[in-house]
Amino acid sequence: MTQHKVIADDSLSAMDEISRVLGKDAVILKTQKVNGKIEILGSNNIEDIASSNAKKINNKKNNFSHLFTNHNLEKDNQVRKYNTVIKNQNIKNDINSQNHSEIKNDNFDKNFVDVETFKTFTTKIENMLKNMIITDIDDYNKDKHNSLTINLLKKGFSKTIISEFQSKIINDKEITDLELFFYHHLAKKLVFPYEDQIINSDVLFLNGPTGSGKTTLCAKISSYVLDNLLSANEKHKLSIINFGPKSSDYSELLNFGKLLNLNVDSVSSLNDLIQCIEKNKFKTKLIIDVSQENKNLSGYLDYLEKVTLKKNCSNLLTIPASTNKNMINSMMNFYKNSFPKIALTKLDESNISAEELSILAELNCKISVLSGSRSIIGSIAFAKTEVLAQYMKDISI
Repeated sequence: MTQHKVIADDSLSAMDEISRVLGKDAVILKTQKVNGKIEILGSNNIEDIASSNAKKINNKKNNFSHLFTNHNLEKDNQVRKYNTVIKNQNIKNDINSQNHSEIKNDNFDKNFVDVETFKTFTTKIENMLKNMIITDIDDYNKDKHNSLTINLLKKGFSKTIISEFQSKIINDKEITDLELFFYHHLAKKLVFPYEDQIINSDVLFLNGPTGSGKTTLCAKISSYVLDNLLSANEKHKLSIINFGPKSSDYSELLNFGKLLNLNVDSVSSLNDLIQCIEKNKFKTKLIIDVSQENKNLSGYLDYLEKVTLKKNCSNLLTIPASTNKNMINSMMNFYKNSFPKIALTKLDESNISAEELSILAELNCKISVLSGSRSIIGSIAFAKTEVLAQYMKDISI
């Protein structure tokens, strides 16, 4: 049998019938719709198969030809590539390559591109394929590692983080729950213990965008210090400073200060801030709520990077759970030299996604504090590996 015609309700059924009758190597010669049915003509004749394969090769060449622009090649490259074409086509004529290069110069321009153009093209293809996986669907469930990779990618975790994890457990056959193990691995990479740093820091800067929950977190940290470090008659040893423009409204911070019976001051210039810190050196623990407007104040970032080199100074960067990965990347690049630790805020309003957790891990960020924003009642929650792992598992269900 060489050709076989099938009429079916849909293409899939028709294709199955062609494969069943003619074999898996059969080719489709013609497909048309007749009276609402799909009519397919197939063949397993060797000549038909060869003709079909030749057409596919020509179509592939035509499909990709528009991706390349015409550029002149260097003379030596033209000769080398053209000779390769001659060899592959089994042309035995002994033609001087130099002369042929000059005669066929126009044809070279149409068929080849220079190295730089090809590099640009391949870079674009690599960007398109980033975070994509090519796999055999029949083997999808045979390898639990491959299956986990696809599941985690679907949930939003980056290929970089997943690959790093896979390289660590590729030969470990004793792990029963790979996904849970992945969450613990990522949490361990992200979490940084912070209780001792808060206790030991004489100056704590709270940086972050407007509306990120800095003021609420400032009150929670103050409450934690009062409960765990200072006695009832030592409240004067803790002060809160609002570092913002003169026109900034810090009434909420003042209200928190009154509620906690703490002194709250406000400074607007960098010089005033430096004097305040020097004045209270070794006398008072300072928590500084930095306004978003003042982060770009001339000299502030340089001063922050310099002062956080000291063990008794700490920079805590508030990042709301709803922040996208581009904003996270931008903030971390801005504060990267001031050793920021991360406070994930507004966790009672939204969840941080797998995509954002991935970029935090890729940037080697350290999450130290977990905080809500609707109330200052309750103690501050320090990040722990088990808690963050369980959180990731819950939000990915």
